[in-house]
Amino acid sequence: MSRKNLEFGGVWIRNYSIPYSPKTTGYTVIYSQPQIKLSQTLISDSNFLDQCFEDSDSFSIQLTSEVADAISFKKKERGIITFFKLQDLGFLVLYSSAKVKVWNQIEQRKLKNVINKFAVSVKACLFHEKSTLDLITISKTQKELEKAKKVAEESNELKSAFLSNISHEFRTPLNAIIGFSNLLKENNLDKADQNKFIQNILSSSSKLMKMVNNLLYVSKMDSNQLNFTLDFFNINAILREVESYLHSQIVNKPEIEFKLVLPVNSEDLQIESDREKVLQILDSLLDNALKFTKCGKVELGYYIDNNSIPVFYIRDTGIGMSKEKQASIFEAFRQLDYEANRKFEGSGLGLTLCKKLIHLLGGEIWFDSEEDLGTNFYFRLSGSGKIQMDLLNSLTSKSDRNLNAIENLKYSEKNILIAEDVKSNFNYLNAIIELTDATVIWAKNGKDAIQICNHNNPRIDLVLMDIRMPEVDGMEAIKQIKNVNATIPVIVQTAYAMNSEREECLKAGADQFISKPIDPRKLMKILQEYLKKT
Repeated sequence: MSRKNLEFGGVWIRNYSIPYSPKTTGYTVIYSQPQIKLSQTLISDSNFLDQCFEDSDSFSIQLTSEVADAISFKKKERGIITFFKLQDLGFLVLYSSAKVKVWNQIEQRKLKNVINKFAVSVKACLFHEKSTLDLITISKTQKELEKAKKVAEESNELKSAFLSNISHEFRTPLNAIIGFSNLLKENNLDKADQNKFIQNILSSSSKLMKMVNNLLYVSKMDSNQLNFTLDFFNINAILREVESYLHSQIVNKPEIEFKLVLPVNSEDLQIESDREKVLQILDSLLDNALKFTKCGKVELGYYIDNNSIPVFYIRDTGIGMSKEKQASIFEAFRQLDYEANRKFEGSGLGLTLCKKLIHLLGGEIWFDSEEDLGTNFYFRLSGSGKIQMDLLNSLTSKSDRNLNAIENLKYSEKNILIAEDVKSNFNYLNAIIELTDATVIWAKNGKDAIQICNHNNPRIDLVLMDIRMPEVDGMEAIKQIKNVNATIPVIVQTAYAMNSEREECLKAGADQFISKPIDPRKLMKILQEYLKKT
């Protein structure tokens, strides 16, 4: 707290909560330090406070005259003031005049447990004059502490089970990747076995990548580092993309029937939202449906509600959920079973992530379920999501959804420089770009990339730049390349996908940013965009 340079603290209690108080409305300050910062100790009921505490138990804002008047605070401007609700008693205020940003949710959350305990103590002190109320308060406090202890213990058990489980979930696909990779070394393998082993490696890699992404997404969202990008996209097209992917997943599961249901006359419907995050939400919910449906049906579709908002749904005829399980399915680390002999794989983060992503996009998610009959999940992207009836006729969008369209892109007169120190990563990018007939030049470090671009012989039309490289790192290489020739498009391709790094790259002069593992469709879309300009 000392880092916040706090200069004032005060506690206001509702008058009707104070025993023997003649007043039944407004608040009385029972503590303030220093007292000289208040013009009076009694304040009236405030619409400002009621509105601010309506959706949250705490908030942090810049001090304005309106805020100062609401609590009779003499300081009228400058500084940050943070409010914490004291259960149903009143509120606590902390103030600093230093020019700092408002407290974020994580900083506020660090104090909430302490504030809640303080509220319990204040309540016990207020009613000490009446023995009956005193006993009730103490009893209630004890129950609250016992409940909090039980929740904490349960949370620790869940985290322990999660860590044990996640170790198993990571090792399983890793074992397959390493095992089948070793088998591919055998010289006497026929083509059928090779393809089978490769398919197993790709399937296990995809599963591993999905788990890593889920962990990173949840971590980013908890630290308020996950942003979103709004754009219009065709609803039916994205659902058909999901359908195509799912068919490849259940081709060997004839006992499961998948069905895509689209509204009548819906081919031109579009929604404005974050396309990649919507895909991730659908993928997680369908993953969940398939996991708990041994045989039966899984259905994906949507309908338009009365507010012209699309409501997506995923229905299954799987095992369903008991009433007891339904209350906590969106909590982190929760699973239907997390014992050592559990029947279903998974990390327990899928539904948590779905809910967080949907809320990030301004929407909501709900469900209904019955044990042994199945589960229906629904979500809408209201607020950030809306329908547009115009059809986008973008060739770029079409090629983005069809990997085979890469072969129709011909850049035989273009020279693309790949700055990458890891040979396997270069080979992968080279294999993709070769489909376009472009000439690929390899720079094994930032220093070589700078020299090749400065000489510009042959002329470099685009640079794919890794960030972590020897000699000169990618960030410095971008700056030097752009200083000499600002027209060369530089696309950052990196395994570091945090928002801060993206901003640093763009600030250094990069034109675009793509995260590893590289999706060929995304890469082709970027090449289309920037090679047209060169």
